[in-house]
Amino acid sequence: ILKEFILIGFSSMSAEYYTLIFAAALLAYELTVCGNLMLVANIMLDKKLHSPMYFLVCNLSLADIFFVSTTLPKLILMADLFAEEKSISFGLCVMQAFCIHFYGTASQLILIVMAYDRYIAICDPLRYSSILTGTALIKLCCFAWGGAFILVAVMLGLTARLPRCGTKILIVFCNNSSLFSLSCIDTSLNNIYALATTYFLSIFSFLTIIWTYGKILHCCLNKNDNRSKRKAIHTCTSHLTVYIFFEVIVLFSIIGQRYPSANKNVRNAIAILIMTIPPVFNPLIYGINTKEIRQKVFRIDPHSILK
Repeated sequence: ILKEFILIGFSSMSAEYYTLIFAAALLAYELTVCGNLMLVANIMLDKKLHSPMYFLVCNLSLADIFFVSTTLPKLILMADLFAEEKSISFGLCVMQAFCIHFYGTASQLILIVMAYDRYIAICDPLRYSSILTGTALIKLCCFAWGGAFILVAVMLGLTARLPRCGTKILIVFCNNSSLFSLSCIDTSLNNIYALATTYFLSIFSFLTIIWTYGKILHCCLNKNDNRSKRKAIHTCTSHLTVYIFFEVIVLFSIIGQRYPSANKNVRNAIAILIMTIPPVFNPLIYGINTKEIRQKVFRIDPHSILK
């Protein structure tokens, strides 16, 4: 039984490229953690932001931090980018793959819940607080995190049972497709389940977004107050931007996984971009587009922080 795999990095690249990728990945990690922690702290400290929408934003930020942290299975995995080959144990590889897919699935489900939140807030504002109570909000979050856990646990469980004949993983981190592709038996069941889960979530989230934003648009068109219209559209901008950005990243990820014959350096570069860009931009999008958060950040006195 093979107990160790080799993560093949950018073996054909020069040292200059290694340095650039290492610096970019490390910077992205620091920005993700700092940006998301600042966003969560601002929401927690400002009572005006203690609402279902911002509670869901906190969930998305925590998912971002979880994701970038679990893509580093060793304490110095970033430094390992300098090595042409990196070894990783089977257990750690499966754990890393689980965390990566868990993040993606949970984020997608959280974005669906956020769309429902915006729909209720704009189309049925008088009943907003009675519909999205604390209990209802916790149930929706449990649906997102629990549903993601079950779907990904089944997927990785199917993969972990397979006998393995190969040891080389073509990208710089472990995921489900790279693991089951090393098997020496038929993996049709794994392939079907992975594709079905991916397409189901993408189609379900797309239809949910179309339905909720269709309802929101209809409500805005029927409102006579232009200020209410602008406010409703503005509150949806951040969520819609993050959702579209996330789905584009998912599309690139699927394309990269389904075309293993593509250039190795390009595939690995895309893999690292997919791994680092969304968590960096999510807090920026919500911070810039949300007036309350933006004002609070710019009101921070640097001298008080230094004291």
